[in-house]
Amino acid sequence: MGAFFMAPGAMAEDAKPAMSQGQTDSLTQAAATILTQNILGSLDNLNKLGVKINRDDFILALSSSLAGGNTGFTAETADKYIGDYIESLRPNRPDTVPMAGEIAFIKKAAAIEGAQTLPSGLVFQVITEGEGVHPTVQDQVIVNYTGRLSNGDIFDQTDDQPATFDVTRVIPGFTEGLLLMKPGGTYRLTIPANLAYGTKGIPGIIPGNSALEFTVTLEGVQLPASENGTAPSK
Repeated sequence: MGAFFMAPGAMAEDAKPAMSQGQTDSLTQAAATILTQNILGSLDNLNKLGVKINRDDFILALSSSLAGGNTGFTAETADKYIGDYIESLRPNRPDTVPMAGEIAFIKKAAAIEGAQTLPSGLVFQVITEGEGVHPTVQDQVIVNYTGRLSNGDIFDQTDDQPATFDVTRVIPGFTEGLLLMKPGGTYRLTIPANLAYGTKGIPGIIPGNSALEFTVTLEGVQLPASENGTAPSK
C-alpha cells in the first residue's frame, strides 16, 4: 500500500507488479461496481430534489461523455443549470416561522386520540401497527415516507422506491420515532424544531423554527451492510 504515497516515477519499471488479464478484468469490474453505486446514489438524490432523469437518455449521454463527446456543458455550467432548475422548483418560503404557530401545531397533533407525547417533545402516533422487532441504533431501515411542514406543504418524500438509511443518519426526532416502529407499520411523527433543523432550518426548503410531520411506513429492518456488500434482514 505504501507505493501509493511515492512520487510519480519513484517505483522502478522492473519493480512494478505484472498484472494478468484476469486481474485487469476484475479491477475493471470492481471499479465499475463502485462507480455505478455512486452514480445511482447521485441520481436518487437528484430525483428527491425534483430532477427527474430518464435513465436510457442518461446512459447514452454518459457513454458519449466518457468517449470525449460534447454534451454542450462544462462541469461548471452543468452544475449551475441543475442548481437553477432545483431552485425554480422550490416554493418561496420565509426564512423563519413564528414559534407560537409551531407549538400550536404540535399541541394539535398531541391531542389526536392515541398519540403519545414523549419526554423529548416528539409526538408519536400509530396509524397501523406493524409486527416483529423494533429497529436498533445499529440497524438500517427501509422506509417510505412523506415529510410536511406545519402548513401542509410537502418538502420531501419517497417516490417510486423506498429509501434505505442508517437509523442514526437522520434528524434526532426521526431516529427516536424509528426506534418505536415495527416492520410493516405506518406511523406519524410530529417533530418539534429542536429535534429537527432548529432555528436555522434549511434555506429555501425548511424555515427556521419549523415543526415537521412525517408519515412513515417501515418496510423493513436490516443489519448494516457487511464488507462483502450483503445486509441480512432481521
